Amino acid sequence: MSINGALTGGARIAGTINVGETTVQVPASTVSTLGSIPDITHIGATRPVMRTRARAGLIRETTSSGGRGVAYPLDITVNAPSRIFVRGRGIDAELGGGLRITGSSADTISTGQIDLIRGRLSILNKRFELDEGRVELQGRFEPFLRLVAATSTSSGTARIIVEGAVDDPAVTFEATPEAPQDQVLAQIFFGRDISQLSAFQALQLASAVARLAGQGGEGVVSQLRGSFGLDDLDVTTDEDGNAAVRAGKYISENVYTDVTVGGTEGPEVSLNIDLTPNITARGSVAADGSTGVGIFIEKDY
Repeated sequence: MSINGALTGGARIAGTINVGETTVQVPASTVSTLGSIPDITHIGATRPVMRTRARAGLIRETTSSGGRGVAYPLDITVNAPSRIFVRGRGIDAELGGGLRITGSSADTISTGQIDLIRGRLSILNKRFELDEGRVELQGRFEPFLRLVAATSTSSGTARIIVEGAVDDPAVTFEATPEAPQDQVLAQIFFGRDISQLSAFQALQLASAVARLAGQGGEGVVSQLRGSFGLDDLDVTTDEDGNAAVRAGKYISENVYTDVTVGGTEGPEVSLNIDLTPNITARGSVAADGSTGVGIFIEKDY
């Protein structure tokens, strides 16, 4: 980072920030069991405490007669090509991208976004591969999340959309052709009309909605992933009951590998090497000796 100009005002702050592994945790709930936290009056707060509260946006700023403080022009690039993990409420996703922060310290402008690399949404013993995902910074650098998982149903296509501020995203359900959200839920999880659900299935549906709404805890698989120090851990089961486990880990800044054990196709090892931000080399080796190599070019427009 560099500061060029008068420190009393007008100095240009510029540079590049390279972001390493980062976990964005979607909280289970934004309200405690005792309800919303009331306004708290701090008596005898020290200067470090006041600075921390100010940085967290917990102190209302008052405008003095002298006007606003001096503004400093900004030109900061934030590189986060991978290993930006979003987890919680059944979400397990990895994103990467970049941001550019311009404007001034008095009026900050953020452009760019962090886009989906891979991920899934697991709920009610079902897993949905994420088709769309991004994180943007809005307002006072508040992370804004949008994740979309699509699946086919007996009547068309259904989508689960998680969107909003990371600390309290909203969950909606859409379908093509259009249908009420409760009908979409019944089609997604049970493949039938909501009027045909049993009482137990209705309770399961309510549990799924509660977890997505932030009233459920961390799943067992997520706890195991953290215990083993992995970047990704997934357990799947096909229609015939064949189970498979996939474990993934970054072995360097730009090399990602995962191992799949079980399933109908047997064990497989794959390797992804990010040659540049837009070019990735991918290779795989299966238990029967078959191999695959490919070069993938991806570009956002």
